[in-house]
Amino acid sequence: MTVLYRKYRPQLFEEVVGQDHIERTIKNAILQGKVSHAYLFCGPRGTGKTTTARLLAKALLCESGPTPEPDGTCPHCEEIANGTHPDVYELDAASRTGVENVREEIIGRVQFAPTLGRSKVYIIDEVHMLSTAAFNALLKTLEEPPSHVIFILCTTDPHKVPETIHSRCQRFDFHRIATEVIVSRLGAICVAEEVEFDGDALDLIAHRAEGGMRDALTSLEQLITFGEGKVTLDSAEYLLGSLDMNDMAEIVTAIGRRDVGACFTWAANYIETGADLAQFVRDLAQHMRDMYVMELSENDTVLEVSEVVRRQLTQEIQYFDSDRLVRMLSILGDLSGEMRTSLNPRLSFEIALTRMVRPSSDLTLESLAERLDLLEKKISQGDFSAAPSIQRESAPQEQITPAQKELQVTSAEKAFVPENSSSEAAEEAMGVRETSSIVSPKTQAKEPEEQMPAAPQEQAATPAKSVEPVEAGKLENPAAFQRIWQGALQTIQKNKAAYGVLLINARASFDEPNQQVVIEFPAENTFAFAAVQKPEISAVLAEALHQAAGIAVAFEVTQANAASEPAPTPTPTPASESAPQAQPVPSPKAQPSQPVDPRPEAKATEEKPANKPMEKNDPQALLTEVFGDGTVFEVIEEKE
Repeated sequence: MTVLYRKYRPQLFEEVVGQDHIERTIKNAILQGKVSHAYLFCGPRGTGKTTTARLLAKALLCESGPTPEPDGTCPHCEEIANGTHPDVYELDAASRTGVENVREEIIGRVQFAPTLGRSKVYIIDEVHMLSTAAFNALLKTLEEPPSHVIFILCTTDPHKVPETIHSRCQRFDFHRIATEVIVSRLGAICVAEEVEFDGDALDLIAHRAEGGMRDALTSLEQLITFGEGKVTLDSAEYLLGSLDMNDMAEIVTAIGRRDVGACFTWAANYIETGADLAQFVRDLAQHMRDMYVMELSENDTVLEVSEVVRRQLTQEIQYFDSDRLVRMLSILGDLSGEMRTSLNPRLSFEIALTRMVRPSSDLTLESLAERLDLLEKKISQGDFSAAPSIQRESAPQEQITPAQKELQVTSAEKAFVPENSSSEAAEEAMGVRETSSIVSPKTQAKEPEEQMPAAPQEQAATPAKSVEPVEAGKLENPAAFQRIWQGALQTIQKNKAAYGVLLINARASFDEPNQQVVIEFPAENTFAFAAVQKPEISAVLAEALHQAAGIAVAFEVTQANAASEPAPTPTPTPASESAPQAQPVPSPKAQPSQPVDPRPEAKATEEKPANKPMEKNDPQALLTEVFGDGTVFEVIEEKE
């Protein structure tokens, strides 16, 4: 019994499908008498290279030739079709790769005249398999052959053929045959063989052939045998290892919804059937590719899929965006290469499936970008369940007594300064914190103009001057604004650590109606609220926001509503009822002969000369740096 691809091999140029450009060129060359001495036929397997070479030999050796339409019935045509013509040599370069074979079968015989016809035709199949020495030996003969000799070289890998061979031949590139053309040819063969067939089954066969007619005819013959004379879609899916649309839709939907349980359950059931995982990976990659094309082209691109598949792709595309599809295609591409050498294909497949469903299990830049995109979408929709910082803010706070409110910022900020820090910035920041803890309520009462009292939310600092209005579109995204705010904090910490610690407990938000940034301090953080309003600190903050946002940003400093919790400014009470009293600092007794100047200016001048460097842990110097000259403080001795 003759196999189908040999039985239905084209016998005329008109029967060759999908290669119209080559057919027309060769016919014109025969009609014009301009047949070349050497041709190089390139293209994928099963596209008609060897068949076209035989048809060219028929056209040259036919009794009525040379003619572009050989009759196929003369003795020469019949012998060429059967492979027995003495003047047509078909050589398999894969089994005759050496220079000895070239010398013996080509160079040694090429000078002899044709036996029966007017020409001698050498058809060398898989010519790229020849060795370098064999190619070099063939060069001279190929360049200047006898007038009656024609060489036709066929290859699937033209890049392996030396350029010296390319330059001596006319090259023809055979294209992959379109799916519709293959389906039409398969249908005609089924009618000729009186075989009942299903159109979807032929379409699946054509897709599996990947543009090769010989592969399609081989699969068709196998299905005819399997189905006892019938070609159905079920038998094609079973025999070719393909998924039906329902199964493919089920796994793609589970991946789109990130349902890990459904994905692993489906994979286990699929593997138990004994199906080919490698083939499924290729099918899934093709499915994702079609979806990616539809996503980018908005359903305007022509895809080689049926209307049923197109509708299914339209339903599934809602679970994916273009970036996620690119990441999935990259994962499937890596998986296809890995499964060729994997000792446990199932494990490799399940790991890749986890990477597609859960980006948190993958540490590539693409997965991190996908996780960030999901987080931004949740925040923009008002879902703060994924924002740890917001969760911490919403947690209940413990009750704080008025006497402890003033010291809260000190205890909270010390956690951010490493112990035994040797850097000057860390020591300076610690000095500011320690200094703030020894300011007594009495000092605040004496100089209210130096320490701004706690008040309701209406008392807000004046926004920074000379700042251009910011574009709302750049800061209205909560996620983008938080990144800008964190960048500004890092800049302040790097340039001026003492100012950075003042903003640790501050919360920033963008006031879209007023087009400005609102920096809000807790009600108990009066010290930091007052300090940030100093001109030098406001200037540093404005510059940091400018660098982080890329444009000048107006901002406003406010304090949370403290009406229900007044600032810790105590009223005078009797000595017997008051808490531990502040003890004035006694004068030094080591030098009693020296008079003590009651003026604070003179005392400050004596204790800190103008040319003496500032002590890093000097409370008076640090308070002067933050609040200005004239700050008075007292040491409080707290009783346990």
